[in-house]
Amino acid sequence: MTRVFRFGINKLYTIYNYLRGVKTANGSLIHYRSDFIWRRNISIGSKTVLYKNLSIYMSKKGRFSLGNNSHIAPYAYFLIENQTLTIGNDVGIGLFCSFYCSSAIFSADKAPFLNNLDQRDIKIGNNVVIGTHSIILPGTEIGDNVFVAANSVVKGKLEEGSLYGGSPCKLIKKLGEDD
Repeated sequence: MTRVFRFGINKLYTIYNYLRGVKTANGSLIHYRSDFIWRRNISIGSKTVLYKNLSIYMSKKGRFSLGNNSHIAPYAYFLIENQTLTIGNDVGIGLFCSFYCSSAIFSADKAPFLNNLDQRDIKIGNNVVIGTHSIILPGTEIGDNVFVAANSVVKGKLEEGSLYGGSPCKLIKKLGEDD
């Protein structure tokens, strides 16, 4: 397929999703291989790109919003269910990243997988980069101007203006500090 033809298909798919309930702003583009279980309550800002093989799974009560000038690389996975996932402006999300607003947790008091769920919202600030293969767990809040290194497992609050990385994710340094 030529590049122009692929762009045309992606533009038609973006329009199709708009007609099915996805709120898309001018200049946004959704790759035709993206997968949405529920299209309503999805809002995508201007000049934003959702690349191929992206999956967003949420129920009718779930909410997903992505700000302006952002992109989500291929093979990203979003499990939202009844929660809200908010991503700010100027955000870059790397290949194979996963976001879980709902996740199983271990409890010594209950049998495995029986109502042992952590279900909380996720909030990502502005000017954030999330590296390839990172996992964002329920209840995570990432402040503005944060860089998350590749292969990180993130849970909790990440302070603005910082570099984080690891599994579990830890503060590496405040951005702007001298080495």
